[in-house]
Order: sequence, then C-alpha cells, then structure tokens
Amino acid sequence: MKCPFCGENLIEGDLRCPNCRAMAIDFDYLENMDRMEEKYSKTGLLDLSREKLTFEEIVTVYTYIERADHHGGDGEVSRRCSRDGTFSNLSGQLREMKNAR
Repeated sequence: MKCPFCGENLIEGDLRCPNCRAMAIDFDYLENMDRMEEKYSKTGLLDLSREKLTFEEIVTVYTYIERADHHGGDGEVSRRCSRDGTFSNLSGQLREMKNAR
C-alpha cells in the first residue's frame, strides 16, 4: 500500500508514512467496507476486527471509524470501539505484522 499523500510505500504494521508521517488513509473506505463485509460475511466493526485482516483492511476500518466520528458520531464510534475491544483487536494485528517483519 502506498501513502496517498507522498507515494512512499507504507510498512505493514505502521499507520504512519515513514516519509511524510501522514496517517494511512483509505479514500475508498465505504466501498472497501462493503467488500470486506461481503468477504467475511460480517457487518459489525467488532466482528470484522476479529477476522485475520490484511494491512489494507485494517487501514479501511480505522478510516471508517475516524470518518464516522467526523460525520456525526461525535466520538461515539471511537468510544464504542475502545470499550468493546475493536481497537484492541486491530492494534494486536498491527503488532503481529510489525513483529513479523
């Protein structure tokens, strides 16, 4: 996956670009969420976070959460993901990817 801002290759497990330090973002997150829901037959963020996701899919979920909060969630989506273990599941998968390098 390439950084959408500077084009540098993103390192799996790191959500920040090593070149420009921008956060990894999926600009097609709505379409990609639909594909993931179909692929895994899951619709909830927590259920999706329990699957063995690719780096790109994890970026999609993080982008979805951030955009949901921005567009009317008032931080509620992030709070729910903190409480229910979604963030913990995703960060665990990112750690595994980092350690596998």
